[in-house]
Amino acid sequence: MNETTEAAGHIVGVHGIGQGRTNEVRLRDDWGNALQRGLTRKYGPHIAVPGLTVPHYTGLYRPAPVGGGRHLGPGDADMPDADEPMDADEEDFVSRALAAYAPGPLPEASRSPGTLGAPLPYLPDAVTRRLAAADARRGRGAGAKVLVLVRQAYRYLHDEELGRRIREVIRAEIERSRARVLIAHSLGSVIAYDMLRRGELRDPDTHTLITCGSPLGWLTVRRGLPGEAHLSVPEPLHWHNLHADGDAVTAGAGLAHVVTSGSLRDTRVSNGIAAPHDAVRYLSQAALADTVLARTAPL
Repeated sequence: MNETTEAAGHIVGVHGIGQGRTNEVRLRDDWGNALQRGLTRKYGPHIAVPGLTVPHYTGLYRPAPVGGGRHLGPGDADMPDADEPMDADEEDFVSRALAAYAPGPLPEASRSPGTLGAPLPYLPDAVTRRLAAADARRGRGAGAKVLVLVRQAYRYLHDEELGRRIREVIRAEIERSRARVLIAHSLGSVIAYDMLRRGELRDPDTHTLITCGSPLGWLTVRRGLPGEAHLSVPEPLHWHNLHADGDAVTAGAGLAHVVTSGSLRDTRVSNGIAAPHDAVRYLSQAALADTVLARTAPL
């Protein structure tokens, strides 16, 4: 983004899964360029674009390498533990999440050709069958698309030290930049909401949360957070949630129906059919541009 066009307001992004092959610079550029496209399409080329930074936390999911240092480079794997066995607690969490995502009877234990492909030795049979059920209900490949999200969500929700370190990275950037607006995508929305519930965003006083492609509609995920298994929107927070048709994570549904305290604005958008869950597609939406412009204006 051109620094001469940046507005006084600053935004901190909280990314989701699949960011193991990127870093903070690339995330800033990708997210910032998408935001700029949405703003300029809606308001013209002379619109001031807020500054944006996206702290990168994926490296925290991996053990520290021998000799120290953090893996943040482009050669990192997207999901370091994707092929690791599940223990009983994770299997239960994943199975419950997939059952809620795609309710209904399970297919037979034998794997359907063309649905999951070759057997996956690191997945329990019950999980494999839940993935097949997700494919049958949500479309081919839907189960695989959400499995990585569910596994990373489990790690974040149940590994207290990992969760604390991730929140610390994000909070440090918010405090450094004095941002009052957060944009959180996918698992990032769970992290941002967790920070709100824990009272970790009071300084500076965050007043706007924009979530995109959020899995907070999943009861299993909400039950893993502190407090009640519903969404409570603290005053005076302005919360705008975007959800897209065809997004395997949201199943095309918003979050307003699970809010029992405060208010949240849901907006359905179209991200196309190729990659409806992608952060950059959400960030270039006119509805998001409207909220950004309104909420980053000087107080």
